[in-house]
Amino acid sequence: MKKITVQNMDGTTEEVDLISSFPVKDINRNFAILSRGETLSEGMRKVYISEVIEESPGIYKLIGISDESVWDRVKQAMKEIVQGG
Repeated sequence: MKKITVQNMDGTTEEVDLISSFPVKDINRNFAILSRGETLSEGMRKVYISEVIEESPGIYKLIGISDESVWDRVKQAMKEIVQGG
């Protein structure tokens, strides 16, 4: 699995697993599904979905999704990916 470096809000950086990334073209933003390797239960990993912006070469900033309409578009885009659209 590909690892990327993300910059935390406090300015520190950490490596996380990049599970998938995808654009949502109609709002012109990029999103990523990430994991820090945390386990929820046997066989289940905790994942994070966030808007992602490349701050500098190889360093990414994550932006939380707080707008419900943006979150609806992200969910729709993920559904289309799963369904092969």
